Amino acid sequence: MPKRLIVCGDALPRRSVDAKALRLSLTGKKPNVTLRIDDLTRAMIGNAQPSFLDLLEIAAYVYSADQACTRGGAGVDNLGADWRRHLSFRIPVRTLDLWRSDKVQSTLTTTLGFLSGDVYSFDFTEMKEVPPSQQYLFTREAVAHDKIEEVALFSGGLDSLSGAIREAVVDKRHVAFVTHEPSKKLAVRQRWLRKELTARAAHTPLFVPVTINKQKMLGREYTQRSRSFLFMALGATVAQMLGLSRLRFYENGVVSMNFPLSGQVVGTKATRTTHPQVLQGFAQILSLVANKRFDVDNPFLWLTKTEVVEAIAKAGCSDMIRSSTSCTHTWEMTNAHPHCGSCSQCIDRRFAILAAGTADFDPESQYKTELLTQARDDAEHRTMACAYVETASQVARMQPIDFFARFGEAGRVLRHLGERPDAAAVKVFDLYKRHARQVNTVIDRAIAAHAGALRERTLPSTCLLRLVCDSSLSVTPPEEAAPGQTAVPDNTFRKKATDAWQVRFAGGRDFILLRSKGAAYLHILLTHPECSFSAVKLASLVAQQPESYMLGNAGDGSDRTALSAYKAHYEELEEDLNEARANNDEAEQARIERERNELLALIRRDQGLGGRLRKDVDNSERVRKAVGNAITRVLADIQKEDPSLALHLKPPTLTRGRTLCYSPKTPVSWET
Repeated sequence: MPKRLIVCGDALPRRSVDAKALRLSLTGKKPNVTLRIDDLTRAMIGNAQPSFLDLLEIAAYVYSADQACTRGGAGVDNLGADWRRHLSFRIPVRTLDLWRSDKVQSTLTTTLGFLSGDVYSFDFTEMKEVPPSQQYLFTREAVAHDKIEEVALFSGGLDSLSGAIREAVVDKRHVAFVTHEPSKKLAVRQRWLRKELTARAAHTPLFVPVTINKQKMLGREYTQRSRSFLFMALGATVAQMLGLSRLRFYENGVVSMNFPLSGQVVGTKATRTTHPQVLQGFAQILSLVANKRFDVDNPFLWLTKTEVVEAIAKAGCSDMIRSSTSCTHTWEMTNAHPHCGSCSQCIDRRFAILAAGTADFDPESQYKTELLTQARDDAEHRTMACAYVETASQVARMQPIDFFARFGEAGRVLRHLGERPDAAAVKVFDLYKRHARQVNTVIDRAIAAHAGALRERTLPSTCLLRLVCDSSLSVTPPEEAAPGQTAVPDNTFRKKATDAWQVRFAGGRDFILLRSKGAAYLHILLTHPECSFSAVKLASLVAQQPESYMLGNAGDGSDRTALSAYKAHYEELEEDLNEARANNDEAEQARIERERNELLALIRRDQGLGGRLRKDVDNSERVRKAVGNAITRVLADIQKEDPSLALHLKPPTLTRGRTLCYSPKTPVSWET
């Protein structure tokens, strides 16, 4: 992927090509990023350590660059080819030896890479002009800061609200809440929540509101996967200044662990804000910066979102739910509809509200699209909602072995939970079973309440209840095997008959693809994950096995692409042979010679008697385009049948071009 250079502060470009670098600055005559922490006219509690000041600035630059470097515009919702970026930073720091250490560099790049799905690299330089430290002073307001027991992050969402109520209202602790105000639309709602928390808390909380401003031209990307890194840096700096060495995130375990509950929300498309691996990475970074152990934890790791909402109600704070905000589409927010009702976070929130019995405190009128009975005109939104329900239905029926086979992400999570893997696995499975039961209960109640409308089909055909109950449901339960037959494996791409392929992905419904070269190419790639094939090699393999891949005769006159593939592959083998000779690899030379002779026989056969092998510089390009077009066509067919599989086969999972490779982040075992 192309590398995007970001030069920050007073760091200078080192080469003429660096002139195209993105320039970010918190200081100077024309700063384009502003980090403002509270009102500096109030009494101050102290200064942050130089290493934490560096951490704050690094986090602010990373967060700003995250928004300034697009992931591909309209393609972002489909995890397009530009989703994964290489962001290379040059940042001036005060504590140069710390940030240049191998341990810090490795932990920083690994943690940020997993958090956002990007590749990071850092070149730290010595800061020439240290900005006034007052820029980062924190205020104590009217709070006795020496009594603060915990520092927690407060975003204004349901989970962080429940966490704040637990700390300040239920447990009656002295707490500092670090809040980020990314949008004026959210600021009013957050301020009301802060006012109510202050009124209900046993001890007046310390609120540290943070505003990050940047030039409007820098706002090109809305996903903001690095936001939690900035949030963490701010919270940890407050904790350090208060003499504490622990920071708390509050997020329900189902979201934290990031197992995809919908085919549209995979990998980093689903936020990894509080993923156990991320929090562990944050703790390691902070321990290095503080030069002592620093913990980052999530007390809600073993709770579902429904249980998080129930905790709010139990504390007598249900009336605060209405002012919390969960929607990711903040640009669509209006006073009448603060939630879109279509994004995965809105779907998750609404199911939890209904399951917890708190719908009276979160009216459906707040949602642009009501969860159960309102039409969903957008196909992707329909599929997301259906897949969410279908996944819950499947999980409710699963045994542990089926669950961990389905969710490969579990293997990663278990290593970061601080418990024996077998004990952690039991708790993870129980968490997801509870979540599944809660979702299914909402659906069952809604079906009973709307039985007449469902029978008479008076509800919109694209509302979630109709999609769940009608036979036209786009995400159907897996087929049961007939007596004496073997059930179709969860991930299948195999020959069904003489002219078709049977396909199934992630335990969804199976479907039929008619024969095509694109399907044949895809079959080879899925059969050999992590293996790279040149386009000409792939085309040559398929053309040499026409009966196996049901393509018919590949001879001259019937398949010119096959003949071009043979010729182009012959030319590739000539280059490989020269390399083997240079390496004195006799075994490899013999293998290549045998393959070349077999190809030469095929070329002469398909060109007819007397045909001569002539070098054609256009062979490779012709084959590459033909292979690319064939795969594009079969992916379009798959999109019509199973959008979640089509999404899975987007780059970088399936790379295309001169070299093709199927390389999923989480291994998928295909029956081919």
